[in-house]
Amino acid sequence: MTRPTPHPASGPSRRAIVAALGALPLAGAAGPAFAASRTGTAASALPSPVAHWSFDEAAGTTAADGSGHGHTLTLVDGAKWGAAKSGAAALDVSAGGSATTPGPVVDTARSFSVAAWVRLTGTTGYQTFVSVDGAAVSGFYLQLRDDTGTFAFTRLASDATSANGGAAVAGAASAPVTGAWYHLLGVDDTAAGVVRLYVNGVLEGEAPYAGGWRATGATAVGRGLFGGARVDQAHALIDDVQIFDTALTATDAATLAGVPIDSTQPLLTVDTTHPGPGVSTELGGIFFEDINHSGEGGLYAELVNNRSFMAAATPLHWSAVGAATLTIDTAQPLNSALTQSLRVNVTQAGGGVANEGFWGIPVRPSTTYRASLYAKSTGGTGGLTVSLTGTDGRVYATGTTGPLTGSWHKHELTLRTAPGAPTTADARLTVTSPAPGTLWLSQVSLFPPTYKNRPNGLRVDLMEKLAALQPAFLRFPGGNYLEGNVVADRFDWKKTIGPVEQRPGHSNSAWGYWSTDGLGLPEYLQMTEDLGCMPLLCVYAGYSLRGDHVTGDALKPFVQDAVDQIEYITGPTTSPWGARRAADGHPAPFPLQYVEIGNEDWFDRSGSYEERYAAFHDAIKARFPALKLIATTPVASRPYDLIDEHYYQSAAAFQAGSHKYDRRDRTGPKVFVGEWAAQEGRPTPDLNAALGDASWLVGLIRNSDQVLMESYAPLFSHVRDNTWATNLIAYDALTSYNSPSYYAQQLLLTRRGTVVLPTAVRALPGLNVVTTHDPATRRILLAVVNTSGSARRTTITLRGVARTEASASVVVLAGASPQATNTLTDPLAVLPRGGTVNGVAPTFTATFGPYSVTVLEVRTL
Repeated sequence: MTRPTPHPASGPSRRAIVAALGALPLAGAAGPAFAASRTGTAASALPSPVAHWSFDEAAGTTAADGSGHGHTLTLVDGAKWGAAKSGAAALDVSAGGSATTPGPVVDTARSFSVAAWVRLTGTTGYQTFVSVDGAAVSGFYLQLRDDTGTFAFTRLASDATSANGGAAVAGAASAPVTGAWYHLLGVDDTAAGVVRLYVNGVLEGEAPYAGGWRATGATAVGRGLFGGARVDQAHALIDDVQIFDTALTATDAATLAGVPIDSTQPLLTVDTTHPGPGVSTELGGIFFEDINHSGEGGLYAELVNNRSFMAAATPLHWSAVGAATLTIDTAQPLNSALTQSLRVNVTQAGGGVANEGFWGIPVRPSTTYRASLYAKSTGGTGGLTVSLTGTDGRVYATGTTGPLTGSWHKHELTLRTAPGAPTTADARLTVTSPAPGTLWLSQVSLFPPTYKNRPNGLRVDLMEKLAALQPAFLRFPGGNYLEGNVVADRFDWKKTIGPVEQRPGHSNSAWGYWSTDGLGLPEYLQMTEDLGCMPLLCVYAGYSLRGDHVTGDALKPFVQDAVDQIEYITGPTTSPWGARRAADGHPAPFPLQYVEIGNEDWFDRSGSYEERYAAFHDAIKARFPALKLIATTPVASRPYDLIDEHYYQSAAAFQAGSHKYDRRDRTGPKVFVGEWAAQEGRPTPDLNAALGDASWLVGLIRNSDQVLMESYAPLFSHVRDNTWATNLIAYDALTSYNSPSYYAQQLLLTRRGTVVLPTAVRALPGLNVVTTHDPATRRILLAVVNTSGSARRTTITLRGVARTEASASVVVLAGASPQATNTLTDPLAVLPRGGTVNGVAPTFTATFGPYSVTVLEVRTL
């Protein structure tokens, strides 16, 4: 996972709801989070513009200012005349060029408005229709945005090339098409502290903005400015541009667009008579990567850090107890896999070693732990004492091994804490000797109770959180973790199977720590079975992060590894690798359907992915023709079933980008959004990021005829190793919590129907909506994300529905502010609250609270 490069005029580009919901009230920070009730134009006199270009000249190289203020535009760089919306002509910049006048025509530090008619000839790229130059960036952009595919009125925080983070984007609710005229009106209302966008007289975008600054450069029609360079060329016809030195009203917007004011009022209409695509049953997967100690010290329940002594040439995470010295010994290997052991020279009885765990070892009362270790000694000694010990010296549980000999022997113990033991992570595991001497240790292990009591298993609370998401699939074993910084550090699956003491481990160089590979291929597969989801396998495809790539004959062993890996997962026990799976404890094959070839191969600047994908495609399809293949970047020589796209963006970009896939070419390849997350909040998303994530997700659900699969990333972070800032779930050694984004995704993915219903949203800025229908249960599920700080009240019409139950269930995720979040000490600050609403009918009114995600479930009769 790596963040994409941001566009200059945008922000940065990378089971059931909790049981208590029914008992919790519906509440929001600024009044009710949701309310419902039953329900049932004249043009204004516009203020005078400070500049008005009708472009009716139809000839020459200048356009007169009809306002009388003398701001004549000059056509430059190939701009020409074209067919008008009204009058004799329009400005045609479809093939390039612009029209400019010296100096600003309006003070952009005060309230102002800018209007234009626009007919697009292309819908790709950033396109600016009207702007005023600053020194480095435009003072505003009336534009089409490439990141969302929609119109927007955008202002940056300051006149600087790095002003991305402060962008205020008032974005449209849907994507435009070529060949149609649209009336755009951008309003900067300094009194209200907002910017607004009206499209065809309808308020479609609104965003808070208090950073008004005065642009002092030229006024331009047909392009913008960023980094001191002219950018964002419009590909359009532009007509009747007007600029005002005041904030126009909704009535003014309707007048300029020539539409009745009644047709611009808020409205939400669901059409049940023309159902859309089926909702993909494979949406809502999870992606696991050992990042932020997500595996070692996280999901993988092993409590001993560096249990195999293979992490370094020094006894990393181990310390001496009493009179003892420690040395890593390469002359006394346990086996050919674990080639380093710990030599302990004990000079007084009671000396030994201690392991600090992963920022402490968790102790709880009345808890049983499984300890094991390999040990030997010179001349033999009595049994070793293995204990869970507080940092203050208090012993919480203890056991004794059998006597040591001069040969390696495995010792297994059960340690049980007393009912009066504390709940603490201020503990460590100690191994001490009853007498002086020299001993060697290897593969020292300690497991607490695991999920479903699996040996070599997974942490209970984290698995319970994953199970509550009801995932459709698990993508594993990771992204960068799969590749490694160099080829030698890749996830080499053949070294991750079999008994754990025969797994050498490897450097997790991508994220800076050692992996024992105790969480190996068998454990990932068992995890999918325990979660009731499909495996989605990512295979190493010959490219590592620092640019190493393998082609030609050198690639053949890696291709064979992938074929063998698939056989291990799916083959019968009569096949060589199916037999190995059975020997590892799982005779039945796993239901593999998807294989992803590599990870983020768009970073391979050598262009070798075309060859590498072809080699894997041909070998896998020859042996396993039913498998579906996922490419990580487009290839031309071979087909692929899905293309994996990754998005790490600002919360604002995701909030504005809900409609990205609305405009996707339906004839192209289907999409797997394998990694995505709004980048705000540390170590987990705050509510604002959750609103961005929810906005994005409703867009994916709405377009699940194209986006068949999706998974958020990263999944986990230890709070003491938050390398990647924003993650879905966080934890320490003792406890864990869900982020607001976790609850938003759980709400949207577990309360949805099977068919998308077309939904029209009008004059409700900040709302992103998807409606689904479950015909079998006669439920209509309306999911509404309100990213704004204002409650939105609207009429809701269920077209084609004759009768509904008078009450409906509702679940709302909301908070007091966009920065509201959950933490280890306050894990339930932001969580969904459920209840019942009355007054529901085929047409009714509803209010969606500020900063909220709502799912309303209406039953039809």
